[in-house]
Amino acid sequence: MTNVITIEKNIPIPTITGRGAGDKYAFMELLESGDSFVINGNTPDMTPKAVKCWVYNQRKKGKTPELRARRYTIRTLSGKSISPVSIRVWRR
Repeated sequence: MTNVITIEKNIPIPTITGRGAGDKYAFMELLESGDSFVINGNTPDMTPKAVKCWVYNQRKKGKTPELRARRYTIRTLSGKSISPVSIRVWRR
């Protein structure tokens, strides 16, 4: 028994849809210098730990050079730094 693979040409790549990280954190691109926000138990789609990781990763993996050049400050409002319950993020 052999597998038959059909090779096709000129098939466009579909755009990503749904709730990917780009959609989830798109509001971060709207932050101006001095703006801040809080992530806590009232934000069910985002955890403080996940937001911290995302912000730190933007320095290396941001979509554009402008996003990679942005600076943020994060402070833990409650809980331990390694597993915060609530954080505030400022754009510098």
